[in-house]
Amino acid sequence: MKAIWKLGLGSLLLWNAAVPAGAWAADSGKQVHIELTLGQDVLKVNNEAITVEKPYISNGSTLVPLRVITTAFGAVLTWDSETKTVGLKSGQTSLSLQIGSTTATVNGVQETLEAAPELQNGTTMVPLRFISEKFGAKVAYDDATKQITITGSAEASSGGSSIDTDLGKTQIGNSYYGWSMKYPTGLIKDYQSFQEDFVGFEDADGEFRMSVQAETGVTENMSEDALISRLSDETEGKVLKKTFVKQGQMPYALIVTQDDDGVFEHRAYQSGDRLYILIFYVEKEEDYKNPAKYSKYQNLLDSFQVKFNSSDSTVKDLSTVKNGYRTYTDETYGYSLKLPADWEKAENQDDEILFYDPKKSKFITMTISSKADKDSLQPWVDRVAKRFEDMFVADYRKMDAQRSTTVDGNPAVALRSKTTIDKKSWSAVENVFFIKGNYKYQIHFDFEKEADLSEMLIKDTLNSLKVTQPSSSIGDLKDAADADRSQTSLVRNKAYGFHVTVPAHWKQNSSAESNMLQFGTGVGKFSVLAYEDVGVTPQEMITHLKNAIKEEDEVEIKDIESKSETIAGVNAHWNVFEAGMTTSIVCVFEKDGTTYVAHGYQPNALYTETLKKQIKAAILSIQVP
Repeated sequence: MKAIWKLGLGSLLLWNAAVPAGAWAADSGKQVHIELTLGQDVLKVNNEAITVEKPYISNGSTLVPLRVITTAFGAVLTWDSETKTVGLKSGQTSLSLQIGSTTATVNGVQETLEAAPELQNGTTMVPLRFISEKFGAKVAYDDATKQITITGSAEASSGGSSIDTDLGKTQIGNSYYGWSMKYPTGLIKDYQSFQEDFVGFEDADGEFRMSVQAETGVTENMSEDALISRLSDETEGKVLKKTFVKQGQMPYALIVTQDDDGVFEHRAYQSGDRLYILIFYVEKEEDYKNPAKYSKYQNLLDSFQVKFNSSDSTVKDLSTVKNGYRTYTDETYGYSLKLPADWEKAENQDDEILFYDPKKSKFITMTISSKADKDSLQPWVDRVAKRFEDMFVADYRKMDAQRSTTVDGNPAVALRSKTTIDKKSWSAVENVFFIKGNYKYQIHFDFEKEADLSEMLIKDTLNSLKVTQPSSSIGDLKDAADADRSQTSLVRNKAYGFHVTVPAHWKQNSSAESNMLQFGTGVGKFSVLAYEDVGVTPQEMITHLKNAIKEEDEVEIKDIESKSETIAGVNAHWNVFEAGMTTSIVCVFEKDGTTYVAHGYQPNALYTETLKKQIKAAILSIQVP
């Protein structure tokens, strides 16, 4: 857990931009007057001097620290660490800029910058005139003195990184997990997990960082020693103190550690089946040991309490959970939706965002891809439906009639299907497709059991889905469903020198053993292996494989086909057999003392005529030294 305090690029980029400016920050609606000079690190905001990274010229455009914009004009700041995209909002104007890109988005419309935002000594530098004028300010430049003057007015903020945008809020917490603490000026929330069970804060002056982690369903009434032991799981470095503190509002386990990064104070509180872990980090040991400064730190830490007063208007609520639903907002792909509060979010996979329920029996996947110039909704849906039919054997699939609907005001098509592996239990899937602008959106509802299909979950999710404009950093997103599945690739095994030609969409297992090439065919697998001096005939090798599958999977073997084929110029034994709910295609041959085994292992439900032909072609393509 300590790794979160090792500053990454995102924190460095926005460090100065998010710093509250205190006395010199303009109030909402008041006039803002900024004076700065190229090459000088001091500028004035309403006659208050501050030190910043020196403004400079890049490609004919003046770049200034992002801090000037966020503070002087009351602009709300967001940061997407994956795409290195800065979001700014002031009044009714929203801007999106990406480090290194000359394309900006203004209220959903792309515009071209003269110069791209840059990094300078860890500070984000942005084009001054472009942003200032978009926010309604006037910019003047004096050629003789190289002085730049900006005149405008600060807008009321709708929320942001700093407490200065949270008027009247003196406490902060989470109503869903039931905790709160003081919210001092200069405390900045820099990260919050999807489930809100982890939130990180930074101090505007750079003195400390802090996190609050909430766990539910833990053993109730843990002993003092048990709580200390659990807290030890979060610690690293040299232990300076390990104890249980009973005085104050709430008893807690305490562990203080130190390493090369700084000093860490860990606390663990318990309330019922909930555990709260606080980690407080100070980079400079002298700050932690300074009585005056530690008093300030302790005042914040000691204010933590395992309750949240929803009726107190001075408490800022970090939770998005309302009426049992949590709001997820994706700034990169430009959409938001509501999900049951107890659902979790998986790590992003390519262009997919996956959510699932606690039992992992219900899933929702959001996929976004680019729309080709001549593509439209119905042909897209028809292609996906055709691919589904090609993927499953007819007896193992069902598809309902397509239904027309709308999603966030956009025409949409819903397609419901069911599949089975054993012809006994069926799973259900609802796919909803719509197009907005240059992108295609697919919402995939997957229910492990047909009986679990929830019309309410589908309806509520679709009704909550709101689509805006994707980030300007998003380029062309190829739709995997439109991949040309007729293409093939020749793949070599370097250790043994054999090679095989397989469909290009099969995914190679890069961690396979050195004597093997292995591919995922979708749900099944296809492998080619080489063995030296095995001491058995190819036919005996096939018999051994059958017996191993029979014993391991506890299934009966049913032979379907047995024949001879010529592979790589030699005679090979070819055998196809069923083993429970799977079909195996095995081909074994020997050449120059090395035995080669090709094995396709597929669920019967997906062993289509197309897949049969692909596996056969792959085996026949094998060439050996």
